[in-house]
Amino acid sequence: MAFADSSGTRLAFVAESTDGTTPASPSFQNLRFTGESLNYNKETVSSEEIRADRNVSDSIDVGYAVAGDIEGELSYGTLDPLLEGLFQSTWSSNVLKNGTTKKFFTFEKTFEQGATDSYMRFTGCQIGAMTLNINARERVTYTMSVMGRGHTSSAAALSGATYTAANTNAISAASNDVSALTLTGISPAPTVMSLTVNIENNLREQTAVGTQGLVGIGSGRCVVTGSISIYFENLAAYDAFVNHTDVGISWTVGSVTNEKYTINIPKAKFTTGTVPTPGNDQDIMLDFEWQGLYSTASSPPNNATIILTRAVA
Repeated sequence: MAFADSSGTRLAFVAESTDGTTPASPSFQNLRFTGESLNYNKETVSSEEIRADRNVSDSIDVGYAVAGDIEGELSYGTLDPLLEGLFQSTWSSNVLKNGTTKKFFTFEKTFEQGATDSYMRFTGCQIGAMTLNINARERVTYTMSVMGRGHTSSAAALSGATYTAANTNAISAASNDVSALTLTGISPAPTVMSLTVNIENNLREQTAVGTQGLVGIGSGRCVVTGSISIYFENLAAYDAFVNHTDVGISWTVGSVTNEKYTINIPKAKFTTGTVPTPGNDQDIMLDFEWQGLYSTASSPPNNATIILTRAVA
């Protein structure tokens, strides 16, 4: 018997044409990742029967759903199909805007165990949220949240399944690979130490009598928020916070020509702001939280809260 080793785990995905149905002879895409917690979450309740001997008479299985996170380091092209799921939209001329078209995926975990491997599959999955972290002298990392409807496990691969190797594109670093970081409405341009962006689809489980799993997954508003830490050089950014001024936030990430992304939040407002003095021998930072807002500016109009452009030079 061979014990499963985390360093031998494979995570792969394939798009579904029908919600909850893995395609026949699926062409899985192996995913680059640093950790994951996709899981079959069973919900149980204990019997409330009153017994003279004080024991609990039963545990009842009342339902389940699929949920968990995928963590990784940002590399060009790795997440493009999943980003369509996150944005609920489709790439158009290398541009992706948040929209209203749901995308569904099957995820599969394979655990290497010698002669017979173990497979866990999660179907009807949607991308619920993603946080991107950009910190000085760090890798650009992400956490992506998944919610799904179905689950199976097996000791055999699906009939006709194939697996496309993950790309080997370079991992982006905040120090070398982030450029053109711009905060419109703030002059002179500030010096940024860290930045995060979070895209939240506010997914919700839809349950029904007669169904142990989910009958569907509902979508709420697309909420784009984040944080930014700026070196305190002047009052320009602080005044934008106090005056509730519109601020555009955009940057480009990547190291290879035509293999970069530009992330643009054309309209945002600072929602909180602090200027702490943490102690001796430290820099004073302006720490803001911000929220992206729907923008119709530009020509043609943005008509979005967040815009992602790939294949940037």
